[in-house]
Amino acid sequence: MDNTSLIKEHFLSFWHHFLFFEIMRSKKAVDMIGNANGYLVFQIIAWHHILILTSSSSSKLRDEAVKLWYQLSKSGFKSNTVLTYTLISELTSLSIETVRRQVKKLEENNWVSYSKKEGVKYNPNEENNNFLAGNFNVMEVEGLGQLLDVIEQKTTSKE
Repeated sequence: MDNTSLIKEHFLSFWHHFLFFEIMRSKKAVDMIGNANGYLVFQIIAWHHILILTSSSSSKLRDEAVKLWYQLSKSGFKSNTVLTYTLISELTSLSIETVRRQVKKLEENNWVSYSKKEGVKYNPNEENNNFLAGNFNVMEVEGLGQLLDVIEQKTTSKE
């Protein structure tokens, strides 16, 4: 059975668990960044950063990914892709002006850097990077693991 069929067949068994995971992740992210728009913008920036990380590593292990995350965050990276206000706007459905203001706040709070040449880049101070990789992502991994456990339990048990 494909995953879409699996979800449809067991929808009420676990959908509220999925929503709870999303709610808790979003709440913690909004608390970390300071507002919902900033969280949406930051999520795109972190996604861009992990895409670059993924293209530069063949490892799938979290510990190795975190190590590379720290290395790229400190040394910077060369990329053929530039994350622009326009792309962030398209992916978040926020106006370009809202994106610009949120990137400015993220820059002021030592999460990112911006230049016309390189676009928006994840560029945190050490404290922010430690919190994101050592606290927030740990919570994400645990929460997603728990959600997958619930899905597995609900789809393999006789109800």
